[in-house]
Amino acid sequence: MYPEETITLSAKGKKEARVLITCGKDFVIYGYKEVDSGKKLDKYSILLRHSNDRVEHLFVVPMGKGRELIVKHTFEKEKRAIYDEERKRVFEF
Repeated sequence: MYPEETITLSAKGKKEARVLITCGKDFVIYGYKEVDSGKKLDKYSILLRHSNDRVEHLFVVPMGKGRELIVKHTFEKEKRAIYDEERKRVFEF
């Protein structure tokens, strides 16, 4: 159902697909869906491209009561493949 290059493993070892939420010239927000069920998960990631072309990755998880926590903050070395369900295509950022 989801292209192989968009699938990642969760911390618990479950297969999840990276699925586009929205994007712009220098940012992408994508969520995760369970590969087996297609269920949308509450966590999401934000990729920000800086003027020097470095890509910053923020991984966000819900904490309850409307709060969210950034649990990972890194600079990416490789591009990420993300599935655009609306256009039925994969793109890299």
